[in-house]
This record gives sequence, structure tokens and C-alpha cells, in this order.
Amino acid sequence: MNEIENMTKAEWQVMRIIWTLGESTSKQVIDVLEKKTDWKQATIKTLIVRLHEKEFLKADVSSRPYVYHPEISEDDAIDQTVNNLFDNLCCMKKGEAIGDLIGSSDISKNEIQGLIEKLENKKRNAPEQVKCDCLEESL
Repeated sequence: MNEIENMTKAEWQVMRIIWTLGESTSKQVIDVLEKKTDWKQATIKTLIVRLHEKEFLKADVSSRPYVYHPEISEDDAIDQTVNNLFDNLCCMKKGEAIGDLIGSSDISKNEIQGLIEKLENKKRNAPEQVKCDCLEESL
């Protein structure tokens, strides 16, 4: 399977629909995306074909229309994406980035409580200061 970083923003939109539905025909995806975007049917079909070629989707070809199933879970895709992004950040900037993300995201009270608990656990062993990891120590 290809790395999740090879999935385009448009392909993510297709995958979000299929993850939500659990499985989907191309018509179901087209119906949703035609209401949300100005994309044409051919564009959406092309995105589905690309996702299949990249092995993010599996097609059940035993009947018509084909039914598409995700080959990667939404949670795994999110984890890979977030970890790939944070691997590119300076260690000294990750906390600030997490704070910015929290500030700009719609999250439920239950999710907030879960974050508080994770932060309290993390705080127990956290260093006073995180060292920059942008340069090699030999420099």
C-alpha cells in the first residue's frame, strides 16, 4: 500500500465519504460530491480510479455497480498524516502547533476532556524544556 502522503486533498474528500458509509458505489460518492463541490462526474470517477490504483480502495467487481471498500482505516490515515506532518516540525514548535490546532477546531466536550487527561498524563514525564532538533549536534 502507498503512503498516505500520496493522497491528494481531493482524494481525501472521496475517502471521507467512503469511510463514513463503510462502503460505496461510485454513484453514491458522485451524489454527495456533486452537492458539495462543482466537480463533474468524470472528475469524481477519475479520483475513485486513482484511489483504487494507489490501493487505498478495493473494488468488489463481482457485481455491478462496483462497490468500493477502504483498504486503510480512517484512523490509520489520520495517524499517518498527523505523524508525517509533525515529523517535519521542530520539536520546540510542536506544542504551539497542537495549541493552534485545538484553537481552530470544532471539538466536543468529551474530546476536550480526553485531551485534558492525555495532557495530564504527558505532563508527569515531560521535560522542563524541549531541545531543538533542527540541527545535528555536531554543528
